[in-house]
Amino acid sequence: MTINNMYYPILRARQFELIALRELAENKKTQKFVTPILEPVRTSFNGLNIAHKILKQHKQFAYLIVNPEVGETGYGVSYLEYLKKLGDDRVYLPAFRYDPKIQNNIQQYNLNNCLLICDDDIDDEDTNFKELAKQGEVSKFGIYGTNRNRSLVRYLKSLQKPCIRIDDLFKKEQRNSDYLEIDAHKFSEEHLYFNDEGFNGFSDYTIIPSEYNETGSMPRAVVIHLTYLKENEQIWIRHFTSTTNDSQANVQGKFAEAAKKAVGFCKSEGLNNLAIRELTDIFNKHHYPGLGVNKKIAIKNHILVVAKYLGSKS
Repeated sequence: MTINNMYYPILRARQFELIALRELAENKKTQKFVTPILEPVRTSFNGLNIAHKILKQHKQFAYLIVNPEVGETGYGVSYLEYLKKLGDDRVYLPAFRYDPKIQNNIQQYNLNNCLLICDDDIDDEDTNFKELAKQGEVSKFGIYGTNRNRSLVRYLKSLQKPCIRIDDLFKKEQRNSDYLEIDAHKFSEEHLYFNDEGFNGFSDYTIIPSEYNETGSMPRAVVIHLTYLKENEQIWIRHFTSTTNDSQANVQGKFAEAAKKAVGFCKSEGLNNLAIRELTDIFNKHHYPGLGVNKKIAIKNHILVVAKYLGSKS
């Protein structure tokens, strides 16, 4: 099995992230260009099981990080056992963050088509790492900090296996209300230049910060983060933020304020996709869907923006 898609968004495998992927797969929006990388953060497999059933039905593959670093899980063999139980016809493919234990895991569980995720502090002279990277069962690399460890990048590219650059693009503000002061700005150019720089694909955390946060309090401000393509094909982002942010009261009203700005902007700019239509429908019905749906819509929109660009170049 060979997966040669170009965009590999990293998502924590939480409820609304998984729902976003399910809905995109059901609508046939991602299969040709997008292979998500899922990092589990829960000990329960329920969300992953529901997503796997739908993704499999619609032939959408995804990588599953079997040694996650965040959330409830920690390192262990539970996700290796989970992949084993899904069977050989699963659409979840194994991904590892580099660890010396990986080599034994690959052999023990007879894994192949593995994605090896490499932090920028890996020593490319590490013998264990070099032996692992050369293994035929490792078919692809995801590389953080491609400008900070050029020797690592050069070594991995020399192995003639696909290399994906991983970037942390979203800048998190201390408070949601701080986004009121931030104008539209450039978000990403990686889709334009990854190939020129010798990479086979690119990855980001969509419109979510890479820093993992398990809990969140009720916000004083509601923000809708929407990316979009400019005429020069750069991806830009706007942060549509509520204005009555003096207390935590009336989250529904705050969402309506942010949605009014977002829907108005999309209409004026002629922006239209599955996620934007969902947001517009919610706004027109004067419905408050909850903050999880807000996040889901923003994730879907970003993936759709990237997929549309890639589709236009195929």
